[in-house]
Amino acid sequence: MPERNDPVVAIVDDEAQMIRAYEMLFRRHNIPVAFFALNGEEALEQFHIAVPRPKVVIVDYRLPGMDGLALMGKIRSVEPATQVIMISGDITVGPKCLESGAACFFKKPTGIREIIDMVQKLLSV
Repeated sequence: MPERNDPVVAIVDDEAQMIRAYEMLFRRHNIPVAFFALNGEEALEQFHIAVPRPKVVIVDYRLPGMDGLALMGKIRSVEPATQVIMISGDITVGPKCLESGAACFFKKPTGIREIIDMVQKLLSV
């Protein structure tokens, strides 16, 4: 497991209240966060400068500008080992996300325990 202060997770969601919820969730479970971003372009910029880069990125499928699939592709082209958890309120995009390389897909809203369990599983790989 990484050192406690190593940023290991990043969150990309266009809803600020979702980001605040994730922030509290991960803080409560002592899972360090590299960055939060409200859109794909911001996330990609943050990903490029993050040291160390996050091992897991949670991405909302519907983002302004660049959708979650495009963002996942760009992140994985920079760092192929990065695992992406895709989340969306639209369950019909789940198969496409998984076929494109997402480690998993969750439909919003998703239970806190499911998210924490999946992040911990991916961090232990």
